[in-house]
Amino acid sequence: AFMSKGFQKSALQENVVSELSYLGFPLQQEVVTPNGYRLDIIVELDGKRVGIEVDGPSHFAGRDPMGSTILKRRQVVNADGIQLVS
Repeated sequence: AFMSKGFQKSALQENVVSELSYLGFPLQQEVVTPNGYRLDIIVELDGKRVGIEVDGPSHFAGRDPMGSTILKRRQVVNADGIQLVS
C-alpha cells in the first residue's frame, strides 16, 4: 500500500468538522486507512465507520470526479471496508 503524503485542510472541511461536532458526532480527522488512503473525516454511525471526503474542485473535471478520486472511493469501500460519502 502507499502512504498519502501532504495534505491541507480547507475552510470548507473545517466548517464540516465544526457542524458535525456541534451535532454531537464523534469524529476523527485526517485518518489514514490500512491501505494508505487519507480520509478527511471518519464518524461512527450505529457502530459503523463512515468516511467523509470534502472534495473541492481539484478532484473534478467539470462535474465528473477525476480518476484518482474514483479509485480512492472504490478502494476505501472495497479494500478498507469503510463506507464513504463525498
